[in-house]
Amino acid sequence: MVKRKLIILALAAIGFVLQGNATEYVGTMSLASGYTLDNVHVSLDEQGNMTLYSVKFARMMPVRVDVLIPQVTCNNERISGENIIPSVSGKPHPDRIVTQLQGTANKQALDFRCLMGGKEMHYKGKVCKR
Repeated sequence: MVKRKLIILALAAIGFVLQGNATEYVGTMSLASGYTLDNVHVSLDEQGNMTLYSVKFARMMPVRVDVLIPQVTCNNERISGENIIPSVSGKPHPDRIVTQLQGTANKQALDFRCLMGGKEMHYKGKVCKR
C-alpha cells in the first residue's frame, strides 16, 4: 500500500515537471457557427498535449470546460493531428473527435484549425505567462 502511494506521488511529480515545459498562449477561439471566445488560454507541452482552458463552444453552453487534445504531432513549428479523441475532466469524448488539425506553434504564437466533432474551430494566440 505504501509502495503504491509512493508510485502515485512519483507519477504526479513527473506530470507536474512535464507540465512546466508547456508553452502557454492566450488568444481567440472562433467556431464556424459564428461564436467567438476571447482570452482563451491554451497550453502545448513537449509531448504534444494541448489543453484549452475554461472554454465553451456556444454562447448558451451553461459551463466552461478544460479540453485536452492529446498526441498532437509537433514537427519543427508545424502541428497536426488526425482522429484524436479529446478529454473533458479526464473523460474521453469520441463524439467530439478532432480531425484535420493543422497549424503552427512556436515561442511567439499558436495558430491552428481543426474540426472538432465535425465542426470547424480556429484558434489564434500569442505566448503568455500564466
